[in-house]
Amino acid sequence: MRVAVYARKSTEDQLKASVARQVEHARLYARQKGWSVDAQHVYVDDRISGAEFARRPGLTGLLEAASRTPPPFDGLITADSDRIGRGLRSQLVLSDLHDAGIRVFYYQTDHEQRFENATDRAMLSLAGFGGELEREKAKHRTRDALLARARKGLVTGGVVYGYRNVPVYAGTDSSGNSIRAQVRFEVHSEEAAVVRGVFQAYAHGWGLRSIAKGLNGDASAAGISARYFQGRRVPPPRKGTGSWDPSTVRAIVHRERYIGILIWGKHRNVDKGGRTRRRSARPESEWVRTEVPDLRIVSDELWQAVQRRRRPPTSSGGPAAGYSTASLLSGLAQCGLCAGPFTIAGSRKRERCYGCSRHRNRGSIICSNDLLESVSVVDHRVLEEIERTVLTPEARGVALAAAQDVIERSMADAGETAAKFDTALARVSREIENLIRAIELGGTPPPLLERLREREKERAVLARQLAFAKTLRTTSQLERHRLRRRLEEGFSQLGDVLSSEPTLARQALNQLFVGKVRFTPVDVGAGARTYRFEANLSLGRLGAAVAQNDGDVPDGIWTLLFTRFQLLTIVKRAA
Repeated sequence: MRVAVYARKSTEDQLKASVARQVEHARLYARQKGWSVDAQHVYVDDRISGAEFARRPGLTGLLEAASRTPPPFDGLITADSDRIGRGLRSQLVLSDLHDAGIRVFYYQTDHEQRFENATDRAMLSLAGFGGELEREKAKHRTRDALLARARKGLVTGGVVYGYRNVPVYAGTDSSGNSIRAQVRFEVHSEEAAVVRGVFQAYAHGWGLRSIAKGLNGDASAAGISARYFQGRRVPPPRKGTGSWDPSTVRAIVHRERYIGILIWGKHRNVDKGGRTRRRSARPESEWVRTEVPDLRIVSDELWQAVQRRRRPPTSSGGPAAGYSTASLLSGLAQCGLCAGPFTIAGSRKRERCYGCSRHRNRGSIICSNDLLESVSVVDHRVLEEIERTVLTPEARGVALAAAQDVIERSMADAGETAAKFDTALARVSREIENLIRAIELGGTPPPLLERLREREKERAVLARQLAFAKTLRTTSQLERHRLRRRLEEGFSQLGDVLSSEPTLARQALNQLFVGKVRFTPVDVGAGARTYRFEANLSLGRLGAAVAQNDGDVPDGIWTLLFTRFQLLTIVKRAA
């Protein structure tokens, strides 16, 4: 028998064998059984939680291979069911493998996972519930341990600018290695001087952008750099762009740790949708505040001066909810030199201008693109080129023909698609029945109820998809003609939409552009400069936007059109 191997180890599994050791044990088990292991089908997820199902490349690869017809292996060997996952979602994975004809063996217990009757499925559900319960207990134990550290003013995780993490050891183990008991904070003298400089500059009236430029050593903020940061370029607190930006400066002037107050528990990590460590805010009443005077970097007077001047942020970086930006290209364009945002970055002769956001916020040392170009000029040239290139009878004809081809092919495949959805719907329905039986046997534990609700939602989605696939098989020529007419009307109205108010025009451009529009400054002679813009456009996504169901076409048919019918590239100067 041909078998695959799956191994997983999370950071919490200190007592579990490494993934390499698990693979070794699985290979030995296969040899003892007389089975063959193909090296191409050894799947590994290292340092990944058992509650994580969305971002597990090893498991994803395993399931992809198992879904092939025929599968490249007949069985799967793993250490135990908890290697597949610790939550109730692992039942779905095992069920998918069983439906694909893959037998699952656990080498630790020399046991095969069975699905022969309702008892087998109920036992699997209860095992999944037990794993979920154990994980909840582990989370509570971890939180209690972190809470105890927070109340002592110790490190609970992460690194904070201005401090270094110093391990504290307590004796040695049997091998003579030091045993780390805890980790404490210690003021980092050089970084602490930078923190004080940031607070002083802000208290003296300098803005976040100016301070960021001073930290980056930009020539335009040489005075700030000399006065508060000894005239040097300060290394940024984190990797990424390798520079300071206003948001980083804002985070510093907000942080109470610099006056010796540690705050823990602002957020909790939650598991949702098969993914782990999604952050959710806790109410302030649950925060834990601990005073640690030895960690003070900023005086109370300086802290109060900064807080009196500080203004609450209006958003996390984009427009506030319910607000539509007035510029046509904001969020759709990038600088051709640094790939930073290309937004409204200043004004010239009282006219708003586009420019590089990184140059504006971080200085020329980060990006040398200081060119400002009129918003009205740039918007007009971009729309003019789109109209010349895209809004032509030839381009519309190509897009309509491609759309018609997609629809015809999808309708031709509708029978096979409906069969797949029908099989999936039957599988989910069986799992719902098993969950109901497990609840009847073991009461109503919250994890099982949550799992049942999720599967019922999935069943509803599959039922809609199945109904849609069946609808495609019976779509009449009249309905196809109506869809084509709707597409033709949408393309013909595109010019009016692009020339309308910016909100509607931006929505159309968002469908039309593939990726960002790149604006690169170029010389045009006699000391003058302008922008060259480059854009990839897809009429396919735009076709999907204009073909949304309005009662004239079968329900949901517009989703078929999300494909690139035609890809065009524009390279033009903005002026």
